[in-house]
Amino acid sequence: MNKTFSYHVASTKSYAHRLKSKTATSDEVLIITSYDYFLEKKGLALLINRYKEIVLVPRSVDDDYLLNKTIRPLLEQYSKIHLVTNPQYDSRYHVIYELVVRNNKSIRITTVYDFCEKILKKVYVPDGLDEENPFLPSQLYFNQKVRFTKECIDTVISFLLLFFSLPLWAISALRIRQESPGPVFYQQERLGLHKSVFACIKFRSMVPDAEANGAMFSKKKDNRVFKYGALMRLTRIDELPQLLNIFRGEISLIGPRPERPVFTETFEEEIPYYNLRHGVKPGITGYAQVMYPYGAGVYDARHKLMYDLYYIKNWSLRLEMKIIIHTAIVVFTRKGR
Repeated sequence: MNKTFSYHVASTKSYAHRLKSKTATSDEVLIITSYDYFLEKKGLALLINRYKEIVLVPRSVDDDYLLNKTIRPLLEQYSKIHLVTNPQYDSRYHVIYELVVRNNKSIRITTVYDFCEKILKKVYVPDGLDEENPFLPSQLYFNQKVRFTKECIDTVISFLLLFFSLPLWAISALRIRQESPGPVFYQQERLGLHKSVFACIKFRSMVPDAEANGAMFSKKKDNRVFKYGALMRLTRIDELPQLLNIFRGEISLIGPRPERPVFTETFEEEIPYYNLRHGVKPGITGYAQVMYPYGAGVYDARHKLMYDLYYIKNWSLRLEMKIIIHTAIVVFTRKGR
């Protein structure tokens, strides 16, 4: 990411960030007000290839500073402004628009909802439960045609994966027993369609008493993981037994990651619209898993939810195939968790 743009803090007082591009395809400058909650590294990497400069303005910046220290200097350098704002919770777009027009510059205004979905390819999820996304329905689910198509894909690809991966099942069973005495498989309670509970099956990659002190998120460098377990997690070999869950009808090949009930309770209390992901079957892999780096906790769960909701809301055969291809790249390049 540092190879494509330089990054510096425009003001230590306001923490308004300015990112200058060396490879932009547009002559516009992008200004995003109230950006605090929906942007992450991958999104910034995408935007820096489009715009000459990106100005990220947090909610804490006052109007005077925003206009005189941020917007006016930009108008001296650029003739085209693209402003992204949340019209429900930030009215400053009015004064920015007037200032730009008075200086005979061009401006286009995009809502944060459209910007996230059309440019960043994810759905805007507010930071707090008191904020809404008016473009999200009370329920999200796949229609009968989509469900039938996904079931056909699941059946064909799962049987192929099972057939060609059988040698890996035998090798993995042997290596697990050699490196960590105990069961080969590990079953864990997860939530499926409509929050139904099922036993998610995986090859065991951690020591048998990994959660002796209670449920916890796994980490990138987790000392509970034995050597071959780390390799399985890196290449996602540990996920292969979930093919049995697909044959049982509990999960799909592609979908939101099946979450544990104990963590889901916390996420639903703190993340708006988190319950919408339960309107479809979870998946062995998914859009959030290929688009967002491995992470744990509320912050990461919120960003993953944006991608999961985009997948459900904008499902297409092309998107399904894209996720399958990306997952294969992760497996063969060993860029898993």
